[in-house]
Amino acid sequence: MTDSTGTSLWWRTYGRNRRCITVDLHKEEGREVLRGLANRSDVLVENFRPGVMEKWGLGPKDLKPELIYTRISGYGQTGPKASLAGYASVCEAYGGIRHLNGYTDRPPVRTNVSLGDTLTGLHAAFGAVMALLHRQRHNNTVPGQVVDAAISESVFNMLEGCVPEFAMHGYDRPPSGSTISGVVPSATLKTQDGRYVIIGGNGDSVYTRLMAAVGRPDMGSQNPLYANNTERCKREDEIYEVIGNWVGERSLEEVLEVMAEARVPSGPILSTADIMKEEHYKARGMFQEAKPPSGEGPSLSLPAMVPILSGTPGSTKWAGPDLGEHTDEILREELDMSDAEIARLRELNAI
Repeated sequence: MTDSTGTSLWWRTYGRNRRCITVDLHKEEGREVLRGLANRSDVLVENFRPGVMEKWGLGPKDLKPELIYTRISGYGQTGPKASLAGYASVCEAYGGIRHLNGYTDRPPVRTNVSLGDTLTGLHAAFGAVMALLHRQRHNNTVPGQVVDAAISESVFNMLEGCVPEFAMHGYDRPPSGSTISGVVPSATLKTQDGRYVIIGGNGDSVYTRLMAAVGRPDMGSQNPLYANNTERCKREDEIYEVIGNWVGERSLEEVLEVMAEARVPSGPILSTADIMKEEHYKARGMFQEAKPPSGEGPSLSLPAMVPILSGTPGSTKWAGPDLGEHTDEILREELDMSDAEIARLRELNAI
């Protein structure tokens, strides 16, 4: 979706606080602008297919050695699939997470956001920060590093115990609907008023309190049949039937109240509309208002920056800028270019 100017709301969110310069890297003059900016920077992030930046003379070996050169691609910079184009949708499947998502009797499903892209952005940022910290701990006497962040591997890194489960026991974890394999009880259940609630009661003491709360204290962990998670997994259907029937006879509000009193983790499934009405999110300052740096158009409500830092919490100065909005400003301030030099680059369509 877009705002009134036709600009993507995704960009207005993720482009916040950035200055935006447009450079045509197909032209040598445009590449020279990037070299100048890279030589004034700590980190460069690129998202081209492996080899493209080298073809332009902009690879890690072409720029200053202390630069943290962060690369994002579908399958990484090496290996037999490195040259393939990799969208998040495809790489989420290749990374294993699509196989785990859904039900065994239906096609695999996706989360309705670009999870692979977001996970890769986080891994790339984490890698860049680690490389910067390494350089700083050596008083900037060591060269920078290449951070190789692949979408498929960022997704693969979310598989928790799946790899050792298969390597040791040959267990290929399947999709499990609204539950999670090997953890009982932890599920999504439907309430009497048609809402959905998540109840997580898999710790032994929590499980005992949960079963007492739903009127079945005899099924608590003091009973050898339900003494620990291993035993409970053997009786998964029975346990979920008891809890599901109890939830199905009560409203969401009542279920949450009883679970809170029993100190059992639980919570509703919220839509974006629900979230924006939630007092807890408001109290935590999770919504920020901002306009693009041009000041034109209506103010946008954006999600706040997390995590929250006690001394330097993130704030939104402006929403994502218009394309190339800061080109002239950056060239003047960062590269000391004159108006005539900027005009020449524009005539060459290099910016």
